[in-house]
Amino acid sequence: MPGNSVTKPDYRYALAVTPPEEVLALLGEIPGRWGRMPPLSRVLVVETGRVLAAAGLLAGGRRLSDRGLKVGLVGATFTGCLSTDLDFAATLEGGFHLASPALFGYTLPNIALSEAASHYGLVGPVYAIFPGRAPAMAAAIAEAERWLVCRPELDLMLAGTYDALPPRPQGAVASSAGADEPAAISLTLTVVSG
Repeated sequence: MPGNSVTKPDYRYALAVTPPEEVLALLGEIPGRWGRMPPLSRVLVVETGRVLAAAGLLAGGRRLSDRGLKVGLVGATFTGCLSTDLDFAATLEGGFHLASPALFGYTLPNIALSEAASHYGLVGPVYAIFPGRAPAMAAAIAEAERWLVCRPELDLMLAGTYDALPPRPQGAVASSAGADEPAAISLTLTVVSG
């Protein structure tokens, strides 16, 4: 049934040195740290823009804070930045002096959210939560709603879920995704208003 079909998002742009034109049009400008961002951070920046654009919030300019809007972002995650953590740990194999400073900056689960907040001028609370056994999206929305009740100066919150699964261990059955596919990234975002 056409109404029930779900297509897998195409996040290959997250591997590009320069994003494709459609993504560039959404971003307005390439974030200054795009070159060092892991794919999860790139996807969060781009897809946050898609949600803001779909809600009509980018019509007056990309940076919401420049228009006096106070918007926050809360993301629920089960794996956080584990994929980046493992990539960083791999750079330690040759000794701590070979550790990647570019990856180290992305070894906290809230950094991908912070990149999106920085790019779009989201000046409200921005952080990650780990929902445990609770449904992740419900936990994120409940947290966003709490902020809106407790901080009436907030115009709205973005809430969502995000995860980037680490690559399969060597010897595991290969998937149909090739080298031009990013890690298994899942992301859902929504606008929550008071």
